[in-house]
Amino acid sequence: MESQHDPVLPGRACGGCTLCCKVLTIQELGKPQGEWCALCEVGRGCTIYSARPGECRDFHCGYLAWPMIREHWYPATSKMVLVSELDGTRLAIHVDPARPDAWRGKPYYDEIKQMARLAAAKMQQVMVCIRDKAIIILPDEDVDLGPIADDERIIVGEAMVNGRSKLRAMKVHVDDPRIAGMKAGVPTALGRAVSQALSEQRKG
Repeated sequence: MESQHDPVLPGRACGGCTLCCKVLTIQELGKPQGEWCALCEVGRGCTIYSARPGECRDFHCGYLAWPMIREHWYPATSKMVLVSELDGTRLAIHVDPARPDAWRGKPYYDEIKQMARLAAAKMQQVMVCIRDKAIIILPDEDVDLGPIADDERIIVGEAMVNGRSKLRAMKVHVDDPRIAGMKAGVPTALGRAVSQALSEQRKG
């Protein structure tokens, strides 16, 4: 019987989808992004389901749990898994590396850009992930930041470009003094040094 706290929306289920077992990291098992979990029977499910790691047990993708996500986002169809990260301040779209351009197709790209516009109003992030590669989706551009290391942070903020305020994205080391005091997952007003770095990163 389902728990009264079950986050899965009525009428939605994993079914034969096992894509999260490929695109996501599973820390407890040492499984990297973009590779099938050795304990997954593709198209059927986890072979140790009753004893699966806690991070798997607690995970529900956006398709299962978010009412605003429509049926065409079913991961087995879309080849993408929607994940809320950093205390809800980042929407990560994890793409099957076997279909790296899936996010660019219709109707997905148009909807991702709409998500980016909504996120920008709150200084939050929308990120497409293909293995460890990150592409930050901004209202007016897509910023390919390449691979993101464990000791790097992604910063999105306003910067002056040719006399106009625009959103920019960059990656910095966690020890970069320009982000000292910023908490991961908490939208924070960027300091002058970070804003200057964003402005200088790419003009035009």
